[in-house]
Amino acid sequence: MKVAIMGAGIGGLALAQGLLKAGVDVKVFERDPSPRHRNQGYRIHISPVGEEALAAVLPDAVRRRVIATATRPGDLVAGFDAQLNVQFEQEFPVAGPDAVTSVDRYAFRRALMTGLDDVLEFGKQFESYVETPDGVEISFADGTSAVADVLVGADGVGSRVRGHLLPEHEVVDIGVRCIYGKVPLTKAVRSIAPPAFLRGFCFASDGAGTGVAFGPVVFREPPTEYGDYLMAVLTGTNEVLGASDDELFTMSRADLWDIVTRSVASWHPAIRSLIDAGQVDAAFPITLRTCIEVPSWSSERVTLLGDAVHPMTPAAGAGANTALWDAARLTKALTSGEDLASYQQDVITNGQAVVTESLHNAERLFRVSIPV
Repeated sequence: MKVAIMGAGIGGLALAQGLLKAGVDVKVFERDPSPRHRNQGYRIHISPVGEEALAAVLPDAVRRRVIATATRPGDLVAGFDAQLNVQFEQEFPVAGPDAVTSVDRYAFRRALMTGLDDVLEFGKQFESYVETPDGVEISFADGTSAVADVLVGADGVGSRVRGHLLPEHEVVDIGVRCIYGKVPLTKAVRSIAPPAFLRGFCFASDGAGTGVAFGPVVFREPPTEYGDYLMAVLTGTNEVLGASDDELFTMSRADLWDIVTRSVASWHPAIRSLIDAGQVDAAFPITLRTCIEVPSWSSERVTLLGDAVHPMTPAAGAGANTALWDAARLTKALTSGEDLASYQQDVITNGQAVVTESLHNAERLFRVSIPV
């Protein structure tokens, strides 16, 4: 069997590792020009669901690399108002030395690429596919093509594979924009950061639609490109941020960080000082999108995983973990001769529960109303 995976994100790479370990002929096609293209870095929570999936699909050497490059475990999730008054706190037991409870996305992806040099092809923008009696013929924007028995769309929330397979499927813009950034954890920054911000994920809000999330990224073994940092993410609507999408997605990184600075101008001095210490050239904006219902499909040659099938808001901290769950489940299906229809039904059932939780959390966290 020959499997073609569109997208070298977390889910696609985990699937490739699982298939390669089982001896399946697999190729991963990624539109980015190189593995270093997206190296801004940001923190991803790994839950027991994600850890279990990683254990199921990764060869030992890759698993060890993931553990070595993961971030040190935290023990706190907390919420604050804009003046750092505690709104809620939840403590967790400190995880063991080999636990992977949070990762930097760039370092995590690089670890998941271990041993995949002959599997990965960069600079390959998916264009279209045609199902034939013998397989799937895949066309790329550069004029090249490939043939596979199974095509897996792991190409994210804007999946082009999903666009061909399920052209009527609706992905909803919830109206919230994020500006991601990072604050290098220098000695000076550590001295001004509230202790909670260095212990785990914290979210501060002014109660009027503006929020800032903070999460420590303290590496066991840092990437060569950068060291420890505090992730900082501003959230708000276009109106709250004072910029339209046309402005937000075309402005310079310095101007993006100016929006963050301006948004917290009246907040607690410690928060303002952290934002002032931010790495300006690391800022980037995103739109929060979600599905409402996870779709069904019937192809035995083309399937989907991760955000390509069930995009969700980050409000449940489950997007990456659900993609890893999908990857482990699809690995099992493709290596056991199982009918893909059973994988797809399990993805719908599992994904819908997580999407629904994420929708409810997003309404409370971002103070928006999402049509369902």
